[in-house]
Amino acid sequence: MKNKSLDLNVFVATTPLQLMSCSEARYHFGCPEQTCLLVLARPDNRETEKQMAFLSDALGWRSIETVFLGKTGFLLRLAGLLRRLSKSPPERLFIGNKNSWFHEAFYRALKANRTLFVDDGLATLRYYRAIHDKSFDSRLSHGKHALLSALRVPLRPLSGDNLEFFTCFPLESSDRIRVEVHDFPVFRQTFHTQCGETDASPVVAFIGQPFGAGDRLAQVRAQVSYVAGRHPASRLVYFMHRKEERSELERELAEIPVEIRQTGRPIEIEVATSGSAYLAFYSFASTALFTLKKIYPASKVYQIDDQIFAAQLPYYDEIVGMLHSIGVVRTSLEQVSSL
Repeated sequence: MKNKSLDLNVFVATTPLQLMSCSEARYHFGCPEQTCLLVLARPDNRETEKQMAFLSDALGWRSIETVFLGKTGFLLRLAGLLRRLSKSPPERLFIGNKNSWFHEAFYRALKANRTLFVDDGLATLRYYRAIHDKSFDSRLSHGKHALLSALRVPLRPLSGDNLEFFTCFPLESSDRIRVEVHDFPVFRQTFHTQCGETDASPVVAFIGQPFGAGDRLAQVRAQVSYVAGRHPASRLVYFMHRKEERSELERELAEIPVEIRQTGRPIEIEVATSGSAYLAFYSFASTALFTLKKIYPASKVYQIDDQIFAAQLPYYDEIVGMLHSIGVVRTSLEQVSSL
């Protein structure tokens, strides 16, 4: 249990990017180790757990009190933790996924002096817009609200006021949100980031993402085929998202000369540590397009303009504009030419 005389800083993370962002926030706000509590809240699968375990170790959380909330007995353990923390409200609460009911439970149960959203991929932009549009809706069902109440976890009313964002994205402060922007100094120092020439065979990277409805895999095949056509003499590697299924991708991409790879760590770290030279990175609208370009500004990063996927993604034009603002190049499925 933390010393109550110290200002407590609570970090809640469910995904690798959220944990990376929490690490940057801990450094940026100068949070001493003895004031920090890390909550790894219900990672969605074993691959996510492995990536977060690697990041926790690499980014300096080993000596910090950590609570792991897995899926078994989750609600009871969550309620117990919230009751414990509510006895002495944190100075700062860092949370990522506002679209998650249990992240919302932290926000509403703990009367932190400051609540800061860290990055949760492109969903960060949706949260930012929702707050400004005053459509900051609850993700807690009546049933879960009742269960938490029965477990003696009172929740304050949902509000979009007095929130802060700590982000790598170029968002602006307003009368509703205070924004602080970072450029991954902890990540850079930890992994000594370079994306230069090596003796290894150069790679063209396609970054997967579990996006799209209906015939998603057919559209992914079209995108990968397009990239293969632009780089016929290069080695093409498909970097799986942690939520993608290898067997599905192998069936769909069987006729395309592409290696399907699951690295067990985020693509940003794979680039820094693999020893490979990367000719280019491609994806539809993965957050990694932005983070890779920000961390490795000299790299060639391309956003594939796919109008079928674009019709399914809110704020698509704004997302594309944000990618272009940092130097990501837009390319269309209709423009097939070798590089």
